[in-house]
Amino acid sequence: MAYLLAYFDPGSGSLVVQALVGGTAGLLVFGKYLWDSALVRMRGSHKTTRSDVNTASANSGEIPQYR
Repeated sequence: MAYLLAYFDPGSGSLVVQALVGGTAGLLVFGKYLWDSALVRMRGSHKTTRSDVNTASANSGEIPQYR
């Protein structure tokens, strides 16, 4: 019977854990983006764009007010 001499040292083990956590977070964010875009298409609504911002308050240094 052959012996398998493999192990994770702390550096490579933490790299694997970090990749799994980051990949999972990325998939969750991408899934939320897909879900939101599907809801927008079904409802027919649109999000506020930059052209909807009150330009007078945006140019005066104030926080822009979205309608």
